[in-house]
Amino acid sequence: MKKRKVIAAFASGIMLMSVMAACSKNDNSGTDAANDPNDSNTPANADASANTPANSDANEQEPAAPARTGTINISLPNASASVWNAVASGYMAKNPGVKVKVDNKPSDGYKEWLTAQLAAGKPDVDLVVNNEVAGLMSSGAFMDLYPYFDKANPYTGKAWKDSLDLETMGINIDGVGPDDHLYNLNFESVQIVWVYNKEIFQKVGIANPPKTFDELMADFEKLKAAGYTPLALGGDSNSMWSGQAGWLVRIYADQYLRDYITISHSQEQDYTYLPDIDDSWKFDAADAFNDANSKVTKNDLRAWKAIKDKAGPYKIAGNPKWEAYADNLKRLFQYVPDGFFGLKEDQAYNLFLTGKAATMVGTPASYWQLPKDFQDESKTGAKGAVKPFDYGFFKMPTMEGPEVMAPVRTIQIPIGFYGFVNKDAEQNALDADFMMYVTSPEGYNVYLKAIQDSTDAALSGAPALKDITLPDEMGKAFADFKPIGNTEGFSSPGNNLARGLWDYQPSVQEWVGTVQKFFGGQLTTKQYLEQLQANVDKNFNAVLKERNLEPSDLENPERKPPERKK
Repeated sequence: MKKRKVIAAFASGIMLMSVMAACSKNDNSGTDAANDPNDSNTPANADASANTPANSDANEQEPAAPARTGTINISLPNASASVWNAVASGYMAKNPGVKVKVDNKPSDGYKEWLTAQLAAGKPDVDLVVNNEVAGLMSSGAFMDLYPYFDKANPYTGKAWKDSLDLETMGINIDGVGPDDHLYNLNFESVQIVWVYNKEIFQKVGIANPPKTFDELMADFEKLKAAGYTPLALGGDSNSMWSGQAGWLVRIYADQYLRDYITISHSQEQDYTYLPDIDDSWKFDAADAFNDANSKVTKNDLRAWKAIKDKAGPYKIAGNPKWEAYADNLKRLFQYVPDGFFGLKEDQAYNLFLTGKAATMVGTPASYWQLPKDFQDESKTGAKGAVKPFDYGFFKMPTMEGPEVMAPVRTIQIPIGFYGFVNKDAEQNALDADFMMYVTSPEGYNVYLKAIQDSTDAALSGAPALKDITLPDEMGKAFADFKPIGNTEGFSSPGNNLARGLWDYQPSVQEWVGTVQKFFGGQLTTKQYLEQLQANVDKNFNAVLKERNLEPSDLENPERKPPERKK
C-alpha cells in the first residue's frame, strides 16, 4: 500500500500570516512548574527509565541530565513583543542556561528581510514565519520538524505528537514517508469572517446582516448613499496578493471553480495516490468538505498540466464561469475606500475603528482586539480613545447565479507557519524543545495569559492542540463561528490563477496592474480575463523552473518528478 503525507493548508495561502501573526494562541490549563514531574533539564529524546541502572540503589539519586544552554532568536512578522517576551521568560525560567531574544519585525518587508537573512549564509535568527518564502522549503533552509514528533516532550511527559491535534492541523501521521518533511507548524486556527458596525447598520435601516451577495450589494448601496464607506479594505500590492483583498479574490473564485478537484485529484496510477483515502472518493460539489485533504489526495502535476492545457476551470479566457465571477468581483470592489489601490490595511482598519466604514474583513480575533484598539491612539489616529461602538460578525455572503457551482466557503485553517532556520543538530534540538514548550499546556497558558493582558494581540481561534482548556468566554465565542468549508491550501484555479500564477511575484505584480484597470473601468471583463490568461501563459515556464519542475514532468503526471539540484 502506498503511503504519503496529507498536509493541509499551506502554500498558495501565503496570505494570512503577516496579517494574523499577532492574533492567535493559548490556554489557562498549564501545569504548576513546581509540581511538574518532568525535570526541565530532561532532554527531549531522553527515556528516564533507560537512564536508571538495573542494579542501582533505590536511595541513589539519578544524575541530572545536562542543562540546556544556548540562544534562541525570535523574529516574527507583526507579532506582539509583549506576548513573545512573556513566552520567552517562561521558557528561560525552566531553562536558565538558555537566552531567548525577541526582535519582531513589521509585516511590510518581512519576506525580503527573511530572504536576505537566508542568503547571507548562517543567520542569527531561529524562529520565523516562513510561508512567504515557500520556494526555499526544499532547499534545506528550514528545519524538518517530523523527526521530533516521536521524541518525548519534557513539558508533558509524552511524545510531542500526542500533544498536537494532528487532524485539525491537516497531518496524517500514518501517511508520512521518508521523503516527506514538515518545515513549519500551524497550531493556531483562523476563520475569515465579516465584521460590521451594528450602529451604522441600524442608522441606515439595515435590520440584519446579509446572507447573500446580492443582499450585501444592496446594503452597501444604502451605506454609500448615507455617506459611509461600505467596506474598509486595503488595496496596496501586499493586500491584493496576500492580504484581505486577496482573500476575497480567492474565496469567491472558489464558488465558480469547485470542479477543479475532478482534474487535480490523485488517480489510481499516480505516485500521490493513497488507496485508503482515494478509493472511496467521489466528487460532490454540494459537500463543502469534499476536497479536504482528509478525503482526497491531490497531484499538483495534474494541476500544472491543466493550466498548460487550459483544461476545464483552469482555462481563464473565454470561460463563462470566470466571466460571471469577475463581474461580481468588480461589483464588490466598487465599495472600497477612496484611493483604494494605495491604501494599506492599517489605514483601512482606521476607517472602521473610527466609525467611517461600516464593514471589514477579519477574524474572530476582533472579538477581543477591537476593544483594545478603540483605546490605541496609534491605530485610531485620535488623541485619547475613540468612542466604542457595538459590532458583530457575519459569514461570507454567498454569490448566486447560473454559473455558481456551490455555496460560498471561506478560509478556515490552522495557521502560524512557525518554522526554524536549519542549523546544527544541537541548535535544532534546542529550537524543537522551545516549540515543545510553547505547544504544551504549561507554555500555552503563559502565551494565552500574555495575550489577554496585552494591548496588541488577540486569539484568532481555538488552538489545534490537545489538553488545552480555553476560558469560558473564549470557548463560547469561538463556538459561534461554525465551519462552512475551507478554500485554502488547494491547487485550485482560485488559489493559483486568480491573482496571477501560483504566487510567482512577477506574475502577481502584473495582475495587480491589470485588475486595477479592470476595477477602474479601463478594461472590459473579456479584456481583463484575456490579459490574465496571457500573464499565466507568459510566466508558466518560469514558475515551473522556480518549483524545480520541467515541462517534461507534465507529460507523465503519474510519475514522481526526479530530484534535481537547484
